[in-house]
Amino acid sequence: MPLFHQEGWINEERTRTQNEGKCTTLPQRRFRLCRTFTAAILFLLSGACASSTTLLPQSRRRSPRIATTKPVVRTFQPKTPSLEPKSESAWVSGIKNSLASALAAGCSKLILAPFDTIKTLQQHSRTAGSSPMSLMQAAEVIMKRPRGFLEFYAGIGVAVVGSMPSVGLYFGIYSFCKKTFQQWDPDHYQERRTFYIALSAAIGNTIASASRVPYEVIKQKLQMKVYSSMADAINDLSWATLFPTGGIASQMLRDIPYAVVTLLAYEHLKSVWKVRAEKAYPQVSVRAWDLLVGGLAGGVGSWVTNPMDVMKTRLQMDSGGNVYGGSIVSCAEKTWEEGGPAAFLRGSVPRLLHKVPANAFFFLFYEFFRSVLRVQDDAKSKS
Repeated sequence: MPLFHQEGWINEERTRTQNEGKCTTLPQRRFRLCRTFTAAILFLLSGACASSTTLLPQSRRRSPRIATTKPVVRTFQPKTPSLEPKSESAWVSGIKNSLASALAAGCSKLILAPFDTIKTLQQHSRTAGSSPMSLMQAAEVIMKRPRGFLEFYAGIGVAVVGSMPSVGLYFGIYSFCKKTFQQWDPDHYQERRTFYIALSAAIGNTIASASRVPYEVIKQKLQMKVYSSMADAINDLSWATLFPTGGIASQMLRDIPYAVVTLLAYEHLKSVWKVRAEKAYPQVSVRAWDLLVGGLAGGVGSWVTNPMDVMKTRLQMDSGGNVYGGSIVSCAEKTWEEGGPAAFLRGSVPRLLHKVPANAFFFLFYEFFRSVLRVQDDAKSKS
């Protein structure tokens, strides 16, 4: 190709390229210019509106609209288990209270055996044909025995081992019945609480009284030196010895009223008086109130049922039925002939000296073992 042709072609290509560049950049420049101009106008308009709103009086300003309803947001909340403990069944409550009362009975019997020995000697003195003994005379007689001070603990092994099953059976049935009544009649339990407590105590003691007779008979004969040792008592075991005529009836005659009166007094003092005392004197230990409430309840029950205790002791010591013939009525008549009303209060002082601290220590240990076993108290009735 000739040279001048090459230069002409190059010039044509250069001119065409410059024209195409101008055609491609012009629309873009126009678009950018329009966008900048529009943004400037919007900025000026927004500033003018803001300044006009500021210049308006407070009453003519429009408050922004605020949404009055919030959007409902549904969230998943897993069910958490209730922190309140479930009410234990009547069977569980009965078993726990049975174990707690059995341990408490063993502890209290071991501590206060001397007063029980003096009481038995005083009540038996008239049956044996001797004159009534005072507290000090009975203590002197016991001290003159071969083993001296240890004679106050005669029959203690039988008393501890024998009282634990009977008391455990009694309180187990009592707690089971009371819990059952509460579950059967939750709406009116508080109104009928006194009746349910008395009925539960009577049912529990009716069943448990029969189990107390053998150990009561052996214990009293060891205290009165009818048996010189436990080996003599074992050799003399028989149905007539363990269950003398009128023995069970006399045991129930004493135990059922004693249980009803003592537990009614204890439940009332515990639920009413003890609660007020704890609020009035918060610095006093809870165990101190348990000790005091138990002692007061035991004193009331012991004093009211002392005549039944006199007849029970005499009938159980009359093994062959030679004096009273196993009759409660005959025993009551002859006791009245001996000394009138005062005869039924024989042994009341040592019995109170024994029963007041015995019940105080019993209920102290009872509430302690209940707390160890985590026994639940009665739930409040429905309002």
